[in-house]
Amino acid sequence: MREIGGRIRTHRLARGWTQAELAERSGVSLSTLKLLEREGKGSLQRLAKIAVILNLDGELRTLFAEPSHFESMDAVERATRPRPQPRRRAPRS
Repeated sequence: MREIGGRIRTHRLARGWTQAELAERSGVSLSTLKLLEREGKGSLQRLAKIAVILNLDGELRTLFAEPSHFESMDAVERATRPRPQPRRRAPRS
């Protein structure tokens, strides 16, 4: 998340904007923007607002595009869960 905050800062500076300018344009408080840039802390909603203003929202849409090969979150979880090893039976005496 800190890396994302750093990228936001880089894009902001490339436009020559101050933190106050980006905060005002995006509707995010200045303290929230500072925290996001410095520590990568903030909500997805605020990140999306900033991404739209910086014209980075296309990347967010790609990131959160729905995969077509899973029909549900249960299917995703089943696909990523490690399978339990079969139990070995003790020999009978």
